[in-house]
Amino acid sequence: MISGSAFVAGLINGVCLSCIYILIALGLTLILSIMNIMQFAHGEIYMIGAFVTYYLSVRMELNVFLAMFISMIVVGILGLILERLIFRQLLGKFMEVVCVAVGLMLILQTGALLGFGPTEKFIPNILPGVLNILVWPVPYDRAVAVLVSIVFTLILFLFLKRSKYGQAIIATAQHREGALLQGINPNLMYAMVMAIGSALAAVAGSFAGAIFILDPFMGGTALMKGILIIVIGGMGSLLGVIIGGIIIGLSDALIPIAFGSAPAVIAPLILIMLILIIRPEGLFGHE
Repeated sequence: MISGSAFVAGLINGVCLSCIYILIALGLTLILSIMNIMQFAHGEIYMIGAFVTYYLSVRMELNVFLAMFISMIVVGILGLILERLIFRQLLGKFMEVVCVAVGLMLILQTGALLGFGPTEKFIPNILPGVLNILVWPVPYDRAVAVLVSIVFTLILFLFLKRSKYGQAIIATAQHREGALLQGINPNLMYAMVMAIGSALAAVAGSFAGAIFILDPFMGGTALMKGILIIVIGGMGSLLGVIIGGIIIGLSDALIPIAFGSAPAVIAPLILIMLILIIRPEGLFGHE
């Protein structure tokens, strides 16, 4: 029987994990919806964001929040470079994209391994201390992660729904040729979503490294979680990403406490199988 304190601790970690997963999946679903490519190296972008923050905060001794902000910019620029030099040239070529993305995964993993070594590392605590919410002690670092995730999700939602460029991104996702006829430059939209998606992944990786751990192989798990969330929520649905992220995050945190690690691994897979059978387009996707 799970104790009350263990449940509360698991719930807090689950909410924090959910927020990290949501940031990963938001970038992944943007890239998939607009460019129609599965960016299999997105997990490594997340990992690079974490290591940039680690390098700046630990080795350069910068403030952690400043290091995270710089990491967002650096990794966003990296996304722009990858889109311009690699992925734009391979649009519509599924197998070529897969091969290049897998190769990019291995290159980034190897680079991090050579640069930082194979051992697990930690980003300095974002904000020490505990926030008492009613009778629940919530560590400040997890509260900050949740708050930042909510803020970035809201900013992205408002950007897509209210701004001119956001509307252009949506139009490109719905009908590329029609958007082109309206004077929208698809290449500009591709560059924007790759930069935004990469920057969001960098934020997620930075929080993961500060709250949990970071290592050169952390990207594989992040990519898998992002894909699971998109399948559950439905491709292109921001609401679906949020709901899917909450489901996967709470599942990863609470099921091991209640039933052990093995059921925690298979539970999301069983859920996805059921969703694909009952509603193949996902909970909030469109046929």
